[in-house]
Amino acid sequence: MSSTLLHRSFVAVTLLACLGCPVQAQDAAPEEAAPAAPQPAAKPRPRKPPAPKPAPVPATPATPVAAPAGVWPTGASSVSETYGSWTVSCTREDSKTECTLLQAQGTNGRRQFAVEIRSPSEGRAQGLILMPLGFSIEPGVSFKLDEAVLGKGAPFLSCTIEGCLVPVSLPTLATDAMKTAQNLTVSGMKPDAKEPATITVPLTGFAPALARAVALSS
Repeated sequence: MSSTLLHRSFVAVTLLACLGCPVQAQDAAPEEAAPAAPQPAAKPRPRKPPAPKPAPVPATPATPVAAPAGVWPTGASSVSETYGSWTVSCTREDSKTECTLLQAQGTNGRRQFAVEIRSPSEGRAQGLILMPLGFSIEPGVSFKLDEAVLGKGAPFLSCTIEGCLVPVSLPTLATDAMKTAQNLTVSGMKPDAKEPATITVPLTGFAPALARAVALSS
């Protein structure tokens, strides 16, 4: 047998033998990966609004502290203060202090009437009243607090070119009444007059003036 026939017989036998062989499946071509679906963009978290800044608290102005009523200004040897219609005038030398309450009236810069009362001592306040010239000396003067008669009046002491002096001595009862009254009326007679002439002394500020004089005198 020729070599050609032997070769054909070998191929045929090989093919017959392989007819019963299991066929191996070929690997499938890998499918192209589907593009991933785009992820929705993350929503930004809402930002919390900044906490409101507390409103600035206005600074509370310091309350001025009033000096005690009886304290003298540093280094002062005299004090003059006005309270309503009254002036408190105090002087001190060493340990001695004197305070007076003063009210003056006049025109064109000329004093025609004045009343001066010292701070009370031993239950009484001593003082002087300067009356204008032209009043009768003998009757003296009389006083009223508003409509109420105050005391029994007072005599004239002496006269100068400025006027006539009337000394007064007021008990605590009188000065206490003057603190709440509106006016002190000083009356005197003039020659040939049928009605007394009166001078009105406003008592506005008398109470604090007296209190200040007492405090500085103590």
